[in-house]
Amino acid sequence: MKMKEVIASFVADCKLRGLSAKTLEGYSHHLKPLPLLSPQFPPKPAIIQVFLANVKGVYNQDAHYRTFRALDNFAHKRFKTKNFMKSVTRPRIPKQIMPTLSSFELSLLAASADGASPRDKAILCLFIDTAIRSGEACNLKFADIAEQTITVHGKTGYRIVPISEITKQMLLTLPKGEDGYVFHGEDNTKYQRQPLKASGLYKVVRRYLKLAGYTGRQFGPQVLRRSFGVFWLKDGGDLKSLSLTLGHSSITTTANYYTPLLTEDIVKLHHQHTPIKVFEEVA
Repeated sequence: MKMKEVIASFVADCKLRGLSAKTLEGYSHHLKPLPLLSPQFPPKPAIIQVFLANVKGVYNQDAHYRTFRALDNFAHKRFKTKNFMKSVTRPRIPKQIMPTLSSFELSLLAASADGASPRDKAILCLFIDTAIRSGEACNLKFADIAEQTITVHGKTGYRIVPISEITKQMLLTLPKGEDGYVFHGEDNTKYQRQPLKASGLYKVVRRYLKLAGYTGRQFGPQVLRRSFGVFWLKDGGDLKSLSLTLGHSSITTTANYYTPLLTEDIVKLHHQHTPIKVFEEVA
């Protein structure tokens, strides 16, 4: 069986399953080397192992690994081929604590947006209030805004997300174009009346985070999304509801990503329960 034929069938299946354009683009990019590595399918695991070892960057290595594994699982189900990825070692990614905003930084962000345009303020409020993804915000239309919820379309299909009254009113006051999208390029620019893309949303969030004096490693909407999760849990919200709001396919994903970020709570618990108190008592 030719490698190119299997890849073409896999990509067609992904399109039929409604995967996002960004996911399809990533799959196509990562699958490009495979026909050169092995014209026939399935490839030998040793060839894949050597290729992955020479890909620069652990995150890039892991992206290739996950794509190859998705192709492998598809071919195993569709063509009954042997799983070639079972004996391939997955690249090890070191754990990192991803940046989030503190309560003080969130207040500074709100203050920095005091003189912002209605569009920019609505963008910030939407991300802070709902924690939706950039792609979901790009796809948001006025028809998706209900009384207390919005319908978002993105990575995992569509889902219903609660929205606060203040955010809803900010969205509804924005000018309505014929295309129905909520966010457009700024007036008097070449992007005027064009739906705002993820890069445009990133620039807006970055601009006001910098004005607020934020000095973290990341400046995009993902910082606000993670911060939402941390504030939710610190305020007593449960993991299941948070998982549904964020659109995670599994509550395990929510637990793995967000509970390690509760550093302040862990510090308080440590001070409360550490056995070092025995030394204080002796002193």
